[in-house]
Amino acid sequence: MLLMIILGIFLKDPFLSKDEAPGTYRPYELGEEMGIWVNNSDGITPAVGKVWPPGESVFPDYTNPRTAEWWIQMCTEFKNVLDYDGLWIDMNEPANFGTGQNPGCAHNDLNYPPYVPRISDYSLAEKTLCPDSKTYLGDHYDTHSLFGWSQTPPTFIAAQKATGKRAFVLSRSTFVGSGKYAGHWLGDNFSRWKDMHMSIIGMLEFNLFGIPYIGADICGFLLDTTYELCLRWMQLGSFYPFSRNHNGQGQMEQDPAVFGAEFAEISRSTLLIRYTLLPYLYTLFFDSHAYGNTVVRGLMHEFTSDQETHGIDTAFLWGPAFMIAPVLQEGDKVPASWQRRYVSVDAPLDKIPLFLRGGYILPTQAPATTTTLSRQNPFGLIIALDDQGAASGSLFWDDGDSIDSIERELYFLVKYAFSEVSSNAYFDTYI
Repeated sequence: MLLMIILGIFLKDPFLSKDEAPGTYRPYELGEEMGIWVNNSDGITPAVGKVWPPGESVFPDYTNPRTAEWWIQMCTEFKNVLDYDGLWIDMNEPANFGTGQNPGCAHNDLNYPPYVPRISDYSLAEKTLCPDSKTYLGDHYDTHSLFGWSQTPPTFIAAQKATGKRAFVLSRSTFVGSGKYAGHWLGDNFSRWKDMHMSIIGMLEFNLFGIPYIGADICGFLLDTTYELCLRWMQLGSFYPFSRNHNGQGQMEQDPAVFGAEFAEISRSTLLIRYTLLPYLYTLFFDSHAYGNTVVRGLMHEFTSDQETHGIDTAFLWGPAFMIAPVLQEGDKVPASWQRRYVSVDAPLDKIPLFLRGGYILPTQAPATTTTLSRQNPFGLIIALDDQGAASGSLFWDDGDSIDSIERELYFLVKYAFSEVSSNAYFDTYI
C-alpha cells in the first residue's frame, strides 16, 4: 500500500507489493492467507501487475466481504503505527501501469470486445487489469466500475473505528452511492483554461450524482500553469467544496507564494471569503445529508422555468443564495446572468465576481488559522433583502467531530427571518 501523509490524511493506493521478504509485510501475508486478491481468468491465481511499489503488485478484491474485513483491520492497526485523521484512497480504478496483468490478456471478447470506447486505443485493459479477471462478484468486465465504490464503505468504517470521530474519506474512483461515504476530486486535469471551465461542469454533475464534496486540482495537475491562469483558478477554487491546489511531479511550482506577494494577497483575500462563509457551506452540507439537496448547483436548479439558465455552465451557486461567476478566459470580463438578464461586470485581476441573492440570510464566522480556532469565533449574519424587504435563512451547527450527531440529535439548528416592513426579526430554534 503506497502511503502519503497530507496534513493528517493518509493517501493509500489499493495495490500491495508481493515481493517483500517473508515475515516482513503483514498486509500481504494476511491477505494471501484470507484469499482476497483479484484473480486471473482461471479464478485461482492472483492477478499480478506493476504499479508504484518495487517489484510486482497484487490487487485486493473489495467486492469480497473478507477483503472488507481485512482492510478495516489493516487500517485500524496502522493507526497504532502512525496517527491519522482521515483516509484518502487513490488509483482505485484499479490503476495498473501496463495493459492488463502478467503475462498479458487473452484474446477474447471480454478483453477485446467489438466496441472499444474512444478513450482507449485498442483494449479495455489499458492501464488496468484484464476484463476477464475474476472478482467475488464475477468478471472484472462487469465489476470494474465498482472497484473504488466497494473500497469506500470499509474505508469509511475503518476511519471512524480508528479515530472515534466522523470519518474523512476521499476517493478517486466513485460510483452511484459513493457520496454516502466519501468525497471526490476530478482526477488528473491539465493547466489549461478549458480544464478550469470543465471543473465547474464536473462539480455540478457530481452534486447531481449525490457526491457534493467535490473539487478539482486548482491550477491544474499536468503541464505548467501561468500567473493569470493560476490566479483565476485560485479564485474559482476558493469556492470548490473540496479546495486544493495540487500539481504533478515535474511541473513548475504553483503554490500562491511562488508567484510573489501580490498573488498571495489576492489568493488570501478570496480564501478568506470562503472561510468566512463556512457556516453557510456547513449548513448546505447538512441539507445535503438530511434531504439530498445539492451544495453546488447550476442556475437552472433555482430557475427551472427559465430556459436560458439551462445551458449556463460558466457560473454556479452555493445553495440558493450565493453565486460565483469566475473569469474563465485570459484577460476576460464576466457575463453574469440572473433571472433572464445578462450584464458584463469588470473583473480586474484581483477580483472574482460574487453575488448575493435577495431574500436570503447567510450565517458567517470570522476566519482563523484553522477551523478548530475559527469555530470559537462569534457568528455573524449577512442579510440580503428581496424587493419586499424580507429575507430568511438557517444555520446548522454541531461539534464537527461526533459520529451520527444528526441521528442522535446532538446539534443546533436555527432558522432566521427578517422583515423590513414590520421592522422585526425572529428566530425559530430547533435543538
